[in-house]
Amino acid sequence: MEALRKQWESKKSLILGLVIGLLVGPFVSGTMGWQVSSAFLQKSVRNAVIQQQVAFCEMRARAADKNAAKLEYSDRYELAKVWAKMPGQESADSEVVSGCTNGLAG
Repeated sequence: MEALRKQWESKKSLILGLVIGLLVGPFVSGTMGWQVSSAFLQKSVRNAVIQQQVAFCEMRARAADKNAAKLEYSDRYELAKVWAKMPGQESADSEVVSGCTNGLAG
């Protein structure tokens, strides 16, 4: 029994440090912003893809109609709907159409 107590005393600080680290570590890293949730990552990736598709749509629409910036909103929207459909897609993404329409105004 005495040997067991000596072993516990010699390893107590190591075990206590491990337990505290396991409990406090995730909390600290979460509050410091060192963790990224999968939902945040998916949203960031989707936003980046949408931005690229909007830029591609604007470029294609401006090439098709040099006066795109002078068009009324509804005409720009129809032009954007045509060019927002990316290769391999069944239909254009509404966020891409919206972004492209707004981008063509400027």
